[in-house]
Amino acid sequence: MSPPNNNGKVVVVGSINQDLTTYTPSLPQPGETLLGSDFVTSAGGKGSNQAVAAASIGIVQEKGGVHMIGRVGNDDMGKSLLRGLKSCRVQISENESVLTSGAIHTGVASIVVDVASGQNTIVVSPGANLALGPEEVSSSLTKILSDSSADAQNVVLVQLEISHESALEALKTAKRLGALSILNPAPAPKNWELTNEWYSTIDILIPNESELASICGVSNGDRGGVTGEGEEAMAKTLLDRGVQHAVIVTLGARGAMIVRRNTTRKKGADASLGDDFETIMICEPDALPYKSQPVIDTVGAGDAFCGALAAYLSRGVELDRAASLACGVASMSVRKRGAQESYPKANELPACLRLDDMLIEEHKDITTITFVTGNKNKLAEVRRLLLTSSNGKENNNFVIDNAKIDLPELQGTPIDIAIEKCRLAAEQLQSPVMIEDTSLCFYDLNGLPGPYIKWFLDDIGLEGLNKMIDGFNTDRKAYAQTIIAYSPGPGKGIELFQGQTEGVIVRPRGPTQFGWDPIFEPIEGGGKTYAEMEKDEKNAISHRGRAFQTFREYLCK
Repeated sequence: MSPPNNNGKVVVVGSINQDLTTYTPSLPQPGETLLGSDFVTSAGGKGSNQAVAAASIGIVQEKGGVHMIGRVGNDDMGKSLLRGLKSCRVQISENESVLTSGAIHTGVASIVVDVASGQNTIVVSPGANLALGPEEVSSSLTKILSDSSADAQNVVLVQLEISHESALEALKTAKRLGALSILNPAPAPKNWELTNEWYSTIDILIPNESELASICGVSNGDRGGVTGEGEEAMAKTLLDRGVQHAVIVTLGARGAMIVRRNTTRKKGADASLGDDFETIMICEPDALPYKSQPVIDTVGAGDAFCGALAAYLSRGVELDRAASLACGVASMSVRKRGAQESYPKANELPACLRLDDMLIEEHKDITTITFVTGNKNKLAEVRRLLLTSSNGKENNNFVIDNAKIDLPELQGTPIDIAIEKCRLAAEQLQSPVMIEDTSLCFYDLNGLPGPYIKWFLDDIGLEGLNKMIDGFNTDRKAYAQTIIAYSPGPGKGIELFQGQTEGVIVRPRGPTQFGWDPIFEPIEGGGKTYAEMEKDEKNAISHRGRAFQTFREYLCK
């Protein structure tokens, strides 16, 4: 059966962490020191994990999207994590939905994995995650959901690696805006009880076994002591306390258990207390082809379940089936190392986990290209030039981010300089990069100032540049040139994209805040200098616009 054509959004409110994972032959005991067999750094945080899990499988439609609300530090880890989220198709709006904290470090999780069993222990240092305030959460969530259609099944997914005040505000705002609210109460503090204020805001609660016991105030050795037997009894207790719709207990290799209110409860004398609820045991689809493969790493498996469940629910899939499909996604994730790295992509999903083939075929991995600049205005302009075509249609195949890095001042031809800068940037950032170099070249001076125009302009100014060619009895011809150098990564080839505009050097005319624009009069400019032109008029003939048009065409192939 085809799923409803639902364009719901998934909004994850939670933590964004850098994971530091050590693999050991066993989990250490108190006071024990072990030698690890391997160590990796990766993106993590329960919020970030769940957002990536929801986005990666390609279930959420483009009109809805997966959105992230959180905080990172103003450090290299935070910048790298944001680039990673964008590359995984998670929508973030810096300074709105994902904020940067200047004086607080990005959250860090120290993880130890037992290579024999795949089990793990985790210690989290929240850092900037705890700086995410309730007001910021409410404002960001309202902005994201305000343009949703009335029939969209929006889902808001929350965890407890941010402040409890902010988590509660996220749930309250979700209910106010008509979204389905889901709480994954992890990590669940010891002896922490949900109050009535919490229960009234939670549509679906998703604890694991230990979190369920903690919320119910039951020790691990006494799980049968709450009004009945085991996890089912504890889940019913939470529904009695006020969880609105269902409690889903994740059970590791055993799948999951859904306990929910019975909407077909018997009436009258035949009714009994047991009729208030129904319990359904859930496992991954029988047709899942990965079940026979060994478990490698369980880190992030619960997050894979939560993120995938939210994605399927946003498409209008019924809870029972959505939970089974989410079990399948989580089952696939434990067959690989890591958290986000282990989550299946759309083109990896077996048929039993897909909603329809069209969505999978349309899903494409997004490449994040890092533009080497520290100038935010320049970044915004480059994004406009590359991400929007001449007909105004946005290109969603790649993301443009930026990084300010120190590169040596190089000498040589413009092409030589661009190639070497790009190579060094790719090595330093270990990612796809682009650099932009602009030259103003006087024919009378055999191409000077060329790529050194910035230093000439700083030293002698606009009038000085004119005086450099005043002694030549020529027509003062020059050309403006932009070279974009792009590398898909360290050790890979470098592509060059050039744009050139012919013109003449004149006395300064027009506003002087844009470098050498007042002294360059393009042949195609109708007698105006660059500085005298309107923005769109200049972009249509400029060397820079031409270079970016060529680069955009290359990226869109």
